[in-house]
Amino acid sequence: MKAAPPPRIKVLRVAVVVDGLVCDEIHQSHAATLSFGSDYRNDVVLFGAAAPLQHAMFDYRGGRYFLDLPAHVKGKLSLGSKAITVTELRNRMGGGARLRVVLDPRAKGKLLIGESTVLFQFTEPKPIPPKLPFPTEFAVHLADLISPLDRYTFAGSAAVLGSFFIYQAFKERTDTLSNDQFDERFVQAMGLVEPKKEEKVIKEDEKKDELAKEEEKKIEVKQKPKENPKVLKEKPEKFSEKAVAEARSVGLARVLGTYGGPGQGTVLDVIDSTSNNLGELFAQGMTNTVLADGGDISPFVRGGTGIALNGAAVQTGGFNTGDGPDLDKKDDKLERKVLGTTKATSTDVFGDVDKNSIKAAIKHRTSALQHCYNKALRTQPDLAGKMTFTIQISVMGSVTSVSVEEDTVGAPAVAACAKAKIQGWRFPSEGAEESADVTFSVVFSGGS
Repeated sequence: MKAAPPPRIKVLRVAVVVDGLVCDEIHQSHAATLSFGSDYRNDVVLFGAAAPLQHAMFDYRGGRYFLDLPAHVKGKLSLGSKAITVTELRNRMGGGARLRVVLDPRAKGKLLIGESTVLFQFTEPKPIPPKLPFPTEFAVHLADLISPLDRYTFAGSAAVLGSFFIYQAFKERTDTLSNDQFDERFVQAMGLVEPKKEEKVIKEDEKKDELAKEEEKKIEVKQKPKENPKVLKEKPEKFSEKAVAEARSVGLARVLGTYGGPGQGTVLDVIDSTSNNLGELFAQGMTNTVLADGGDISPFVRGGTGIALNGAAVQTGGFNTGDGPDLDKKDDKLERKVLGTTKATSTDVFGDVDKNSIKAAIKHRTSALQHCYNKALRTQPDLAGKMTFTIQISVMGSVTSVSVEEDTVGAPAVAACAKAKIQGWRFPSEGAEESADVTFSVVFSGGS
C-alpha cells in the first residue's frame, strides 16, 4: 500500500493597495521570508513616510511563518476563527512597540503601513512552469560561428591595433591640464592647488608702482601756487571768453553767499542784516486764532494759547473763558463694526477614528466659520442661532459630504458659506479602515 504524500505547506499571497489601486502583488511558489519597506530592494515596496526602510515582516523559520510588526502599524488580523485589531493584540502581548506572533495557515489580515494597505492570506504555492530541455543537436558552437575569413580579419586587426595600443601605453604623456577644466568641488576634494606664477605678481606690482607715480604727479600739479591775478587800472573795451566764464562763476557764488565782499546782495549779508524778533513774538503768545473748520481768522483773545521761547505752552486761560467765537460741534461719524462669535457644541463621532482628535480638530477650526457670520452681520446685526452639521470623513481624512440638519440662524448665505469651508477641512485618519460620520453644532452669537 502506497504511503500518502506529505501535506504541502501553504504559502503567502500578498497585495499592496494605495488609493484603491493594486500597486504590487506576490504569490509565493515556496515558503520563504518576505521583506517590506520603502527601499526598492525589498520584496514588497511600501509608500508613505511612516513606512520602514527595510523590515522582514513575514519571517519563515522552522517550517512556520511569524508576523513581525514594527511600530505605527495598524489594522485587523484573523488568527484562526477570531478577528482582532493590531492595537488589542499589542495590549495583550504587553504593549511593546514591536509585535511578533505565529501565523496559522488559516490566518489573513489587513494592515495599514504609511499610505499603503497590505492584504495577505495563505494559499497553495504557485505552480512553477516546467522548463523544456534544449536538444543538444541544435546547440551552437563557437567554431561554427566564425568563418575562415573572419579569423583572418581578426588576426590582421589585432596586429595593427595591438601595436598602436602598446605604443600609446608606453608613450610619455606631456600634455597638462589646468584646474579650470575641472569642477570646483572635485578640485577641493582632491586638494589640487596650482602653484602661483611669480611673473604675473611682479607685473602687477610694477603696474601698481606706475599708477602710484602718476597720482603723485597729479597731486604736485594741483599743489602748485596759483599766480596772483592781474589788476587792470582801466576798464577794457572787450573781454575774453575765459574772463566772462570766470565772472559768471564769481557772480553766482556772490549771490549764494559763498563769496564775500563789501555791500549788500549776498545771502549771508541779508541774513546778517535781518533783525530777529521771534523771541518777542513767542513771549507775547499767538496774535491770531483760526477756526477749527478752517474758516476766517478771528482776532486774538487775551489769555489764549501761546508758546514761550523755550517751547512751553503759556497763557492757556482763553480756552476756559468762552469769549471766543462759537464753533459748531460736529459729531464724529464712526463706522460701526459688528463682530460675532462661533462655538462648537454637541460633537458626536461614529466610526473607526480617534474621537478625541476629531473633536479637537472641529473645536479648533470652528473659528473659520466666523467670517461667514460676520459678513451677514453687516446687513443683519441681530442675526443669531445654531446650525447642526453632519459630515462624512473618508479613510484619507478628507470631507466627502456636508449636510445641514438644523438651522435656526435663518440665513442661507451663512449656511452656504459654512458648508463650503467645512468641505475643505481635513482630519487625522491614522488607523482608520472605514469612513466616519460626525455630527456637531455651531452656535452663532454676539452680533447685537
